[in-house]
Amino acid sequence: MASARTGDRTASWGLGAAALAFVAGYLFANLFAGIAVAAGQGTTAMPTTVASLVGLWIGFAGVPVALSRTRGVGRLAEDFGLRLAGWRDVALGLAGGLGGYALVGLYSVILSQFDKVNLGQGTDKLAGHGLGWSYAAFAVSVAVGAPICEELYFRGLLQPSLQRRIGQIAGLVVTAVAFGLLHLGDNPIEAVFPLAAFGLIVGLLAWRTGRLGPGIIAHMTFNGITVVALALSR
Repeated sequence: MASARTGDRTASWGLGAAALAFVAGYLFANLFAGIAVAAGQGTTAMPTTVASLVGLWIGFAGVPVALSRTRGVGRLAEDFGLRLAGWRDVALGLAGGLGGYALVGLYSVILSQFDKVNLGQGTDKLAGHGLGWSYAAFAVSVAVGAPICEELYFRGLLQPSLQRRIGQIAGLVVTAVAFGLLHLGDNPIEAVFPLAAFGLIVGLLAWRTGRLGPGIIAHMTFNGITVVALALSR
């Protein structure tokens, strides 16, 4: 069922499944956050943030898992390209993550010459104000959970569906823009461009290799550097 490239897959699901995963993710995110608040946590408390992220990932990853089991061959590696092909994929991912982070840094420096904005203010807010166990939970969620679940959704489900519908390049670009917009949150609108650019990098890795592994490593690298930088700034 899987071909050499993610954009060429002939899976029986499409944009409807991607929309379902998106809606389910946000429904579960709000449900889990509501449960955390009902249990006595503040709306911006770390347990509420982590609960919301877990809910989002249940939708993002749960729908592909269900599709694989009911309409695929039952293996995410074949149905969605969720696999890592050795050290070459690790090297590609590290290069993509480091390159993406460097791109964001360069963009931030250039932008600072014209406008004083904090591109990471949304992440700062999500991470809270201190270190400790709550920050550790945040770090694991962002550096491990997010890359796996988001790559499975964006590059495993959404991007191939769009590429089959509107073409390879257009599908790649639209997915990257959607990725940037999803991560806007409390960040300024100026943050969409570098996030979408990073979306292009991981999208290209998935499209050209036919595997999500390199993009997941790139995503982990990018988010991991962000987590460490935040910790060192406190």
